[in-house]
Amino acid sequence: MSTGPGRSRRVRPAVLCAAAALLVAAYAVCLPAAWLRSELRDAEPATATFHGGACVLGRCSVTFPLAGEEVTAALPLGTRARGHAEGDTVEVRHAPGDPRRVALAEDTGRGTVAALLAVPGAATVLTLPGAVAYLRERRSRGPAQPA
Repeated sequence: MSTGPGRSRRVRPAVLCAAAALLVAAYAVCLPAAWLRSELRDAEPATATFHGGACVLGRCSVTFPLAGEEVTAALPLGTRARGHAEGDTVEVRHAPGDPRRVALAEDTGRGTVAALLAVPGAATVLTLPGAVAYLRERRSRGPAQPA
């Protein structure tokens, strides 16, 4: 099916802009999440009560006692609940100075950090060849000719 002359020239930049926006979003979400988990790897452990939600989207939380008070903290974006249900007891790690910075203890391992870093890396590998091909094509065509 032919889309007519010139159509791909108009569509390709829009597709590349959308891919670049998704790439930026992947970096903006995954890098801070990986950084938090690696910071909390050796942080203070605590036993907490899990509160369900869409954990991968950052909508679940835990409650744990700290210095005689109950602290409720949201789990970070990308948390894998691994079958935890509302009210389950889970192990968490929290930052000593800021107990609201918390992650599941099982989510602070090197494998989780590597997986979070692999997402933007894979997105870059998938996006880069298309962008390079588009730029090479534009350069070989030269400047636009007036009609």
